[in-house]
Amino acid sequence: MKTSFIISMLLTLIGAYLKITHSEGAETLLIVGVIATLIFIVSAIYEVRTSKRIRIPPFNGIQLLYLLQGIAGTHGIIFQSIMEHTPGMRHAMH
Repeated sequence: MKTSFIISMLLTLIGAYLKITHSEGAETLLIVGVIATLIFIVSAIYEVRTSKRIRIPPFNGIQLLYLLQGIAGTHGIIFQSIMEHTPGMRHAMH
């Protein structure tokens, strides 16, 4: 579990750095990193939920809002990246 977190974090950070420096392949690496992070989050939630050693309260509305906020932020990053690199859309955004 710890290894998957480190890998997803490194992919996302390297992808973000390459995106900032306008390097080729940055979008792909960033998207792979975001997907790896989402996979990590789902697997971590599953592990905590099925653990016999961890006692957690029932899933509540605040946790759902945090989860939706993370998903919305991820979609915003991907949408902006696509819109910036689609011909003709750069002017539509500004």
